[in-house]
Amino acid sequence: MNEYVITVNHKKKQVKVLSQNQIEINGEIINVSLQKISNNLISFIYGNKVYEIALNKNESEYTRFLIDGWHIDAVARTKLEETAFELQKNISASKHHAEVKAPMPGLILKIKKKIGEKVELGEPLLILEAMKMENDIHSPSSGIIKEIRCKEGESVEKNSIIIIIE
Repeated sequence: MNEYVITVNHKKKQVKVLSQNQIEINGEIINVSLQKISNNLISFIYGNKVYEIALNKNESEYTRFLIDGWHIDAVARTKLEETAFELQKNISASKHHAEVKAPMPGLILKIKKKIGEKVELGEPLLILEAMKMENDIHSPSSGIIKEIRCKEGESVEKNSIIIIIE
């Protein structure tokens, strides 16, 4: 059995895949037919209607679901990932400020936030290019951007403080 927590518009749904013929959403068992077509495509039969669900993971933590022509942006985590996320969120809430450090030497390509902006835990802050790869640097806590200690186009060293969040 696979257990997930799907968050859409800040509302969480507990989803359990019991079998290819049954799923449970927030305790309600639904008879369906699930067929994995590929890594990003699932055939889903509910009632007398067939739905194709296309999954597209974007650069943030959101996954875009395309269901019957409707785009839905959601956060999909396993039950274990959601528990770890909530624990980290609670730990971060108890801190007064967080220092975001460069995890590796690189070039700041794009700063996605400004001083004074509110950020949530896990939200992308900037793009750091290292060894010709673009890396999203995410917020370690929720809060307000107090300082940005780098500029776009600037090189930074590993462990240098690039953003301070209060």
